[in-house]
Amino acid sequence: MKKSEVKTDLRGKITVDDFIFERIVNDCKIAYAKCEMVYQNEQPIDYIYLDANEAFYETMKTSKEETIGKSIKTIKQNELEQIDSLIHKVSTVFSNGKIDFRYFNESFNQTYHIKAFSNQAKVFYVLIEPIESYQEAYQNLNKEHTLIMNSIAEGIIVGSQDHKVVSLNQSALTILEYQSESNLIGKNIFDLLFSHLKGIRKNRFDALLESVPFYNKTTKFITNEGRWIDVTFSVTKRMYGDQPIGYVMSFQDITRQKELEVKLKASEDLKSIVLNHLPGVIYQSLPNKDRTVSFVSKGVYELTGYTKTEMEQNQSFPFTQIIKEEYKTDVWESWNEAFDTNCDFEKEYMIVTKEGKHKWVYEKGKPVFNVQKELVAIEGIIIDLDKRRQKDLEIEHLMYHDQLTGLKNRLYFDHMLKLYEDEKKYPIGVMVADLDGTKFINDSFGRVFGDKVIQQFAKLLMKYEKDGIVVARSGGDEFSLILPNSDSSKTYDLMISIQNEAMSFVYQTDLKDYQLSVSMGFDTKLNDQVEMQTILKSAEDYMHRRKLLARANNNRDSLSSIKATMLANSQETQDHMDRMGNIALKVGEKLGLKQTAMDDLYLLALLHDIGKVGIPSNILNKPSSLSDEEWEIMKKHPSIGYQIAMSSLDLRSIAKGILTHHERFDGTGYPEGLKGKEIPLISRIVSIIDTYDAITQDRPYRSARTHEEAIIEIKKCSGTQFDPDIVEAFISIFT
Repeated sequence: MKKSEVKTDLRGKITVDDFIFERIVNDCKIAYAKCEMVYQNEQPIDYIYLDANEAFYETMKTSKEETIGKSIKTIKQNELEQIDSLIHKVSTVFSNGKIDFRYFNESFNQTYHIKAFSNQAKVFYVLIEPIESYQEAYQNLNKEHTLIMNSIAEGIIVGSQDHKVVSLNQSALTILEYQSESNLIGKNIFDLLFSHLKGIRKNRFDALLESVPFYNKTTKFITNEGRWIDVTFSVTKRMYGDQPIGYVMSFQDITRQKELEVKLKASEDLKSIVLNHLPGVIYQSLPNKDRTVSFVSKGVYELTGYTKTEMEQNQSFPFTQIIKEEYKTDVWESWNEAFDTNCDFEKEYMIVTKEGKHKWVYEKGKPVFNVQKELVAIEGIIIDLDKRRQKDLEIEHLMYHDQLTGLKNRLYFDHMLKLYEDEKKYPIGVMVADLDGTKFINDSFGRVFGDKVIQQFAKLLMKYEKDGIVVARSGGDEFSLILPNSDSSKTYDLMISIQNEAMSFVYQTDLKDYQLSVSMGFDTKLNDQVEMQTILKSAEDYMHRRKLLARANNNRDSLSSIKATMLANSQETQDHMDRMGNIALKVGEKLGLKQTAMDDLYLLALLHDIGKVGIPSNILNKPSSLSDEEWEIMKKHPSIGYQIAMSSLDLRSIAKGILTHHERFDGTGYPEGLKGKEIPLISRIVSIIDTYDAITQDRPYRSARTHEEAIIEIKKCSGTQFDPDIVEAFISIFT
């Protein structure tokens, strides 16, 4: 017969295919065995194992080789008395068809649940399961119950119907501050928990028991240490069948929670007092651009003129409504940055109150995110800064302003100079100005009059304080300006404008009227390559050269003494100096020289022959031609002039020009034989002007020649003695 077929027994019932049956049995986790009963004189005396599954071998602690084909008595020779009883019990299966019993195996100290089946003579089947003993099961159950009870954080007391403690868990001992349950079992629960208040509490508790179960009632228990603790407790009934036999009480110590609640309430009360007495506003608003208000403290009325009710009850009230217009964008952009970085917001700005008054405020706040990290609100505080801001402005004004003129002072000038440099507002023009003759004015007319002159010039400068230009009084009679984003041309034009406007001011005295005179200089910082201090020094040097020229013209300083010596000890005249200076300025303008170069050119035109003060007068004034020896002495005057100029801070800038004003373009001049562009520009210019003036003026050894003759002579020397480009510019000033 094929394994997949089914067959019927003699009674026509369908049985399971052997193969399928074998598979089921072998995969079963319950011990299975097929046995055949052995009879003697029709009495069962033994049985033989015909087949068994793996679970059987494992349960009975044996193997297939030790079991199959062997009888039970052969296998259990040392347990024959117990085995006879088992054989007799199993044999009843043939009369009943099925039996179910428990069997204790002494050698294994194990109880088994055995089920036996039979549907034919002598052959029966058994299923065997090991089971725990009732005592062991009870003990295990009790252990598990204790473990569960002691794992619960709540205290649990099991009470009898007459309020005696039946049992309690470890948490109950801990909460009630007892070391062991031995002294508590059987004790009256009300004596334990309520001490001298037990009578009152028992009556209330008995009333509560009528509504059992109940949950989360609050009361106070007394501990073993005599402390009263706050607890919440719940009670359920214990039943035996339909009869109540007591109750189970669970409780939690909430003393700490109660203390925190008291502190929290005190804190909330204090917070409410603080919120309502702060010199400003605590707020919460939506994180939209209008910042719609959802909460404000009562201080909002004093700060803004709007009531708390007006702001909170109007669901569409935009907080931005009170921010002054020019601050709205900046404030909102700063908040957006706080949103993106999850950082605090902090800013000072102006608001407009309900009455239209402008106020300075300080706001500090933070964005609020939910657990999904979504932005849900803005919270913060706004403080009234108006009075403090006014004081700050007054202090700032005193700190950064000159008291005499009202202009900014040197401290502010230095601060803004660094700020513009840090912000790279290149090109940065720096201008310095110094009033000429202030010492003379103070000495002659008094310091009060001198202060008025300074104030008048300051008033003139004030109108240039625009477009970021900083104007400051940096010293007694010194003023400084910073021009951000201003190139040299723009700065120079402004300087000339100030100078021209200053010249139009005349201050009057009892003796005579004086014209205001100011010396100015400037330089421009184009990038980070040059230090700002270098630019400042350059501007100051420029200004000092201008002042030197002013003093020279006014004949009030040491330079006048040098000029006087020159005039007294040489053929030089004041007219010669004036002609040289005027022509030099025209040529310099024609060549487009900067003001600093123009100043040096003018000074050199006046003083190029300063070295002649060191030449003997008999050589200087000789009416005839000089001898070779005398000429060598005369040729030393550029070097002598150079030494004089280098010894004076006022003349040092033209010292090289004095030394080289007799050099020739072709390199044949003296004293160094320089050639072409090696010769300083101002020297090449003065060389032509000096030659022109010498030709057109009388000399001890010859008469003056005409302008035309002088031009012909200069053209003839172009490229040899003179720079051709400068010759062309020189001639053009006369056309």
